[in-house]
Amino acid sequence: MRIGEIARLVGISARSIRHYHRIGVMDEPARTSGGYRDYDVADLARIARIAFLSDSGVPLREIGAMLDADTVASPDAAADLAAIRDGIDEQIAQLTRQRDRLDVIARRAADGLPPGLLPEPVTRALDICKADAADDPELVALVDREHDMLDLVALNGDFPEALARSYVAIGADADRRRDYLDLLAGFQRIHGRRPAEVEPEIARLVETLVGDDDIRALVTGATDGQTPEEVVESGGADSNGPTLEQLLPDAAQREVVGRTLHALDVIP
Repeated sequence: MRIGEIARLVGISARSIRHYHRIGVMDEPARTSGGYRDYDVADLARIARIAFLSDSGVPLREIGAMLDADTVASPDAAADLAAIRDGIDEQIAQLTRQRDRLDVIARRAADGLPPGLLPEPVTRALDICKADAADDPELVALVDREHDMLDLVALNGDFPEALARSYVAIGADADRRRDYLDLLAGFQRIHGRRPAEVEPEIARLVETLVGDDDIRALVTGATDGQTPEEVVESGGADSNGPTLEQLLPDAAQREVVGRTLHALDVIP
């Protein structure tokens, strides 16, 4: 049988068979007087096995040893096959995760929302806050920055339900939206200043945060479900995600958050 016939019977290309020869997983058969490779039934069976193993995920360079009768039943071969299967399981999990995320992105795009995993109600609430701040470009930019920070939290894992509820409540109440926007503006005013220089503003911001359950959850919502000890150990953030220092590198702003958590007995 010629190489083209073998390729047709096995369902692969002649190029694949030549590649098998090139890497040594399949010996070349004797050639006819005209210089053509002449394959027999044993060659056909081996090529079919190679194609089957390759299609099953076994690397080509490992197939030669695997087809050795003394190797197939060995513990090493079983371990190699298990490792290949584990790799396929990981690929399946990754592809499933990618498919699920694409479904989320598609739904968000259909609803006019940007890509990401930030819950839709939170995005809608922030949009309402931006509309309220439309006359102040700097305040709109602060809301956009808040959106980016929240998106980082969502992209890193499950978005805290308490935090989501807080933003929904803020979006639904004009007074809370006003307090929220005032908080953002206040945080911006103390940025870059030493805490001692802006002590009255820090105290005012802490009072605002502590005074309303939903406004307060902007700080405490990220610690939802954690004990005070866990908050201290983790720095108030998931160990796999950005730390408080990374999200709030400014010392005065961190002072507001720290005092708020302390006032609420979230941290000692």
